[in-house]
Amino acid sequence: MKYIFNWVLTHPKAIIILLLLTTALAVSQMRYLHIETDVDAMLPKHSDAYLNKQILEDRFGSSDLVIIGIINEKDGIYNKQTLAMVQEMTDWLGDQPLFRTLALNDLLSLATIKDIRGSEAGLDVELFMDGVPETQEQIDYIQKRMHEFGIYEDVIVSADGKGTIFAVRPQPDSRDKYAEIYALVKAKVAEFEARDGNNQFFISGRPVIEGVFGAYMPAEMKRMQPMIMFLLVVLLYASFRTARGVFLPLAGVLMAEIWTLGTMAALGINIYTITTMLPILIMAIGIADAVHFLSRERLLAHQQVFKERKERLIEVMHELWKPMVMTSITTGVGFLSMLSSDLPPIREFGVFAAVGIIYALLITMLLFPAALMLLKEKKSQDERKPLFSGYITWSSQVILNAPKRIMACFAILIVISVAGIMKLTVDASMVEQFKPNDPLRHADTVLNQHFSGTTSLDVMIDTGKENGLLEPAFLQHLIDLQNEIEKDPMVGDTSSIAEFLVLMNQALHADDPAFHVVPDSSNLAAQYLLLYSFSGAPDDFETFMTGDYRQAHVRINMKTDGTEAVASLLASLKDKTDLWFPESQGYKVDWAGTGFTLHRLAEMIIEGQIASLIISIFSIFLLCWWMFKRLLVATIAMIPVSLAVVVNYGTMGNFGIPLDIATALTGAMALGIGVDFAIHYLHRYHEESIANHSYAESVVNTNRSVGHAILFNTIVVVGGFLVLLSASLYPQMKLGALIAATMVVCYLATCYLFPVLLGLGKEKIKV
Repeated sequence: MKYIFNWVLTHPKAIIILLLLTTALAVSQMRYLHIETDVDAMLPKHSDAYLNKQILEDRFGSSDLVIIGIINEKDGIYNKQTLAMVQEMTDWLGDQPLFRTLALNDLLSLATIKDIRGSEAGLDVELFMDGVPETQEQIDYIQKRMHEFGIYEDVIVSADGKGTIFAVRPQPDSRDKYAEIYALVKAKVAEFEARDGNNQFFISGRPVIEGVFGAYMPAEMKRMQPMIMFLLVVLLYASFRTARGVFLPLAGVLMAEIWTLGTMAALGINIYTITTMLPILIMAIGIADAVHFLSRERLLAHQQVFKERKERLIEVMHELWKPMVMTSITTGVGFLSMLSSDLPPIREFGVFAAVGIIYALLITMLLFPAALMLLKEKKSQDERKPLFSGYITWSSQVILNAPKRIMACFAILIVISVAGIMKLTVDASMVEQFKPNDPLRHADTVLNQHFSGTTSLDVMIDTGKENGLLEPAFLQHLIDLQNEIEKDPMVGDTSSIAEFLVLMNQALHADDPAFHVVPDSSNLAAQYLLLYSFSGAPDDFETFMTGDYRQAHVRINMKTDGTEAVASLLASLKDKTDLWFPESQGYKVDWAGTGFTLHRLAEMIIEGQIASLIISIFSIFLLCWWMFKRLLVATIAMIPVSLAVVVNYGTMGNFGIPLDIATALTGAMALGIGVDFAIHYLHRYHEESIANHSYAESVVNTNRSVGHAILFNTIVVVGGFLVLLSASLYPQMKLGALIAATMVVCYLATCYLFPVLLGLGKEKIKV
């Protein structure tokens, strides 16, 4: 290693030029970064939720609709002005190239849905609202028929008559344009609201949610970057009081960040919601090596005034390379444990967090010595007391004088945390990632209150044979399934071909309520559909059945996208679907839709979290054992980080913060980041121990030498993640608060509990 160190210090200009060229190359790649907000892309391609979603879209069309609601609390929607807006908005949506509006179910509104009535000729199928009604009598008739027809009440029009919605399907190839769709609709809505203040508009639906995520994410990255840079400048200046002490570490972490993002872009890796936090993570963690390097170099500059700079820098590099490499490896292992997750965003976050940390280490070991060789050396001055030196001295006295109190405090903390873990829940809700006062979340809440729900859950049933869905028994079981599903308070409505056939059956029997049942033969059901096609459109029901009448689709509108509600519903229906659609008779039941996707996402979060924690703890333990060569010391090294993980999940449970795709990262992150503190502390304590210092001297000297650096790193990491509290989205906020709290626990456990444990027993533990 000494040869490498010597080469770096002999060729400083070449090193810096190489670093700058690499940075320029990375910058050139960053324009290829792609932001991914599609929830389905977060699933592994082999998962049933992902595969079923593709099948659903191929056979029945996408159930991901843009939902636009009009609420008129004053006059209701059954007035000429509001209905004119409904017609105008329907026409406008039909003209937009970003929307698919070829069939009835591509664009649902009061101006497109159809009434079904019996007549002497058979079935009359006509629009409920064929143009803007001219008289109050016509308006009253529309309201009356909507109530009598029943299917669209609470779905398209609210039961109280105060609201109506438009549900429109984006073009299949428009996923990358969801933000554009939202902006387009929002601008049109603003135009309507300016025209008539009595009509309030609300916009939601999964494409809108993903579009807003897509708009927020780059804005958040741009907004928070200068905030953390300002924080680093303040903290670095407070610590070193020199320009080089500020700008060298800042340049190092910025390079590491750029290299990481450039690597992601070059490899075609997408940016997800959670990976927007990578820059802050790399800056907050990467600064640690910079602080250790500059702190040690400054100390030796005062202690070895007459030693040549090159010789002094070689000594710093020789002394620090092993602990810096070990901390980077252990931190990287903590993040790489996320590879055990099935979810691509979590896996990629773990990989590129580890890559960023290795980049930060490499840059520190190259840039700092090369730059210090080129910069003019300052004359030695009297060494100032390090920042927080008084606190460090006080903490040493507390450790030596009150070890039992320290252990008691941590014991209480563990008990409280374990109690919190028992209350931990899992939820992958998309809507609840927005703050309660966010316009989108407010709109979604209002729409769920007035209508049947904005979250889709879909069940596809394959009868196993052509014309199978026309059989009376099957149609009745579809009705039974819908009735069972609608018992759930979180379900607003269900739709299937069966309920339309029931209406046709009644309409063709003079609206006799006794015939409000499914047709009593397959042939009769087929005739009804044929009659409907004469007056309606042949593709009006393509979203509910396949052309060969083999497969049926039941659409479920849910009033929440919370995954616990979906899990509860699926569990309650399992026995019923097995009874009504047994596999032994050729039936196949598959679930799909946003609700099912989020449900599977939540399950994979739990599975991945457990696996990553086990792998991370075991791997870091083995690395510590290899480094310190003692099983007991390796075990002690795991205590602070393990405690931090327990406190992290306990805090989540106690404060009602569910495990989601963002908070699932905190466990492995706490292990990866926190073990740095343990290794640096134990490494210095080891140096003091082999110098034959007493236990008290070892504690005091260790705290003086590395206590300051660990405290500074804690402040930087905590401050960096607290910046996320200013984010517009909850995932960043929750992750920021939890990691900040976890790092405080890691610091306290390392610098207080650690030395107390090392002092247990008649013979103090030697490292």
